Amino acid sequence: MRFDNPLPQRSGRLQANIRCFVTSTVDTNFMKTLTINIVLLFMTIISFGQTAFFENYNFNNGGYYIIGTYSESDRNSLKDSLGEFYTNDISILNQFKKDWVFDIPGKQYACGYHYDISVCKNGEIIESFAINLNCSEIVSRKGYFYFDSNKLRKFYGKLKTAYSKTIKFISLTEAREYRAKILLDSTLIMTPSPNWSEFEGEFDFTYKCKEGTTTCLEKEDSLKSVILQEISKTYPEEKFELSDRGGSLTEIDQIISCNKSLSDKFNLFYRDVEGYFGKWRPYSLSLETYWTIKQK
Repeated sequence: MRFDNPLPQRSGRLQANIRCFVTSTVDTNFMKTLTINIVLLFMTIISFGQTAFFENYNFNNGGYYIIGTYSESDRNSLKDSLGEFYTNDISILNQFKKDWVFDIPGKQYACGYHYDISVCKNGEIIESFAINLNCSEIVSRKGYFYFDSNKLRKFYGKLKTAYSKTIKFISLTEAREYRAKILLDSTLIMTPSPNWSEFEGEFDFTYKCKEGTTTCLEKEDSLKSVILQEISKTYPEEKFELSDRGGSLTEIDQIISCNKSLSDKFNLFYRDVEGYFGKWRPYSLSLETYWTIKQK
């Protein structure tokens, strides 16, 4: 290290001692700074590697629920003990928010799931993810992560029982009116948004790529945009939604949710109207609901 102001001339031993002191001080300060920087870097890496599942919710505002509902999987003692549960207690919601932070990637086991965990407000689902307690895995749109069952077990005795009720309807009008009514009920925790709340049914069609194309499925996203534009242009008065159903190197299959009026006139792309997937399929009119109290 070079100093702009050299040490003044002194006796040999004194000069040497002073130089050793300066060098030692500089080296010590340098090492302290280096150590601090390494610690800060390490903390930054850890911070960026963590995924907080409830970071976007200000539970202090009230009106939020966390609910755990059964999903199909093998037996688990913790699931048997907890049952289907919910909480709207702000302190417990914030404890979930603090504790449910994950940083270890999941193994993506094909295990099925014991619970669907949903964040709800005003009776509707805002976000959901799934947990397998035996395979120690939690899955959401944020990815797969290792899940320690103690993160759920610690809430045993603090959660309330959620009561489920499934209703079947005769007509679409009846179903929609009932759902609109219960969304105003303060004892409703959650009800899904079924497809029939917006559309009457669905059918499948196949989009065949240009002759000679062998990368059809790889370009599904860009092709889907083309399909959307063509349907909207051809049937401007109809509302619809598309979802993927796979495909091949030369074609892609789509499920279209819509009203029957669009199904009756749809001839834009190939459709096997005699087969199961191509024919019109009206939605089953049933609704699963979850409540804070038992329903008659």
